[in-house]
Amino acid sequence: MAGDHWDALRHVREKRRFIESRLRWRWVGVHAGLIFGVTWASGWLISALLVRWNVANMPLRYAISFALSYPVFFLCVRVWSDFMRQERGSGEAMTDLGANVDFPVGDGEGCLLALAAVALGMLLAAAFAWIGGPALLLEAAFEVVFAGVLVKRLGRVDVIGSWARVLLRGTLPFAAATLLALVMVAGLLQHHAPAARTFSEAVRHIWPATDTMDGAKTTTR
Repeated sequence: MAGDHWDALRHVREKRRFIESRLRWRWVGVHAGLIFGVTWASGWLISALLVRWNVANMPLRYAISFALSYPVFFLCVRVWSDFMRQERGSGEAMTDLGANVDFPVGDGEGCLLALAAVALGMLLAAAFAWIGGPALLLEAAFEVVFAGVLVKRLGRVDVIGSWARVLLRGTLPFAAATLLALVMVAGLLQHHAPAARTFSEAVRHIWPATDTMDGAKTTTR
């Protein structure tokens, strides 16, 4: 495929056909949920390591975790793009993709982490889909699948393959908004619970379950 020559009109036509066919025959929304789930899990792991390294500032820790997990998102999209080479066969694609996703299932905590990652990944994917996210992912996949094709434009020749640039341009506003919301929530929680080092500690400090139970018992009496 490398070395093929397209004009600008064919480039637009091929990209549209690629995106529309994959949206029709592939479970791109589910794939996006898995990608976001893996990304969230990597951010959670980085945050846990920072806690062990005594980084107690929650907004700073979440910002670092988010920044370091963003490249993981790019890696996941790059791997996923290879599964988009075939036009049909959504069932086979889902089976192959699922076979290559290895969640920790050795114990109950690992299962809960996997389920939480998938659930949060689906929530992020739903928000991402609301802004046209699946098409943005498929634009990056198009750059991978047709890498090396030459596109002749007015007075110049472009080479398809800049998937990372396309992905960055398409996802950076969503990533920036998510990072801002995450840091603001972390700052608010730590403001109300200065001694808390983690999200769960802050929640327990602000809304202690024991106090609620004791209050309910007192009311009953």
